[in-house]
Order: sequence, then C-alpha cells, then structure tokens
Amino acid sequence: MRPLTIHTRHFPPSRFYAITLFPFVFYNGAPLTERDLRHETIHLWQQAALLVLPFYLLYILFWLAGLVRYRDPFRAYREIPFERSAYRLENKKLQKPAVQAFDWIKCIVKED
Repeated sequence: MRPLTIHTRHFPPSRFYAITLFPFVFYNGAPLTERDLRHETIHLWQQAALLVLPFYLLYILFWLAGLVRYRDPFRAYREIPFERSAYRLENKKLQKPAVQAFDWIKCIVKED
C-alpha cells in the first residue's frame, strides 16, 4: 500500500514538510524524495494497522506526554514512538507493512 500524494501550497503549515492523513500524504515543498516517501509510507502503514483513529489519539497523547516531559514542542514531536520508528526506518528498504507498522512499539521504552 502506497500513499496518494498531494502537493498543496498551504498545508501542512510551513514548519512541516509533509503530513500523512490516511490515505493521503500532503506536502508543500519540493517533490518528495524517496526517503521522505518511505517515512510517510511507514506512517500510512502505522495508521492502517491501528485502524486510523487510535493512531491519531495515541500520537496526540505521546506528543502531550513529551511536551510535559521535555517542555519543548519539537523534542516532544521527535520523541513520539511513531516518529522515532519512521525516522529510524526511513533509510532502509521498505519491508512487510505488518513488520514496520508495529516497529514503533520498540521505540516506546528503547532508546535509539
């Protein structure tokens, strides 16, 4: 499963390059690189594996917990297990969706 990519001018906000909202990837800059597309595809698989809505709820909860812990919105974002997993895997060849979709669980307690 590959995301449907959509180039827009104003979404996501300028501080973000791309965002995956199942089944689309919206981006507002230059065309997505292969690495960027792998990163966003991993998020697509994560969203599908968690039936979409629970992914977003967990994502927000992880970000809020990180915000309380680190008092830095960007660090809170980078520490979200879904992001840690996608950044860790984005330079690797895409494997089976089921394997990479749940890789984020390893990132909850394990430091990379």
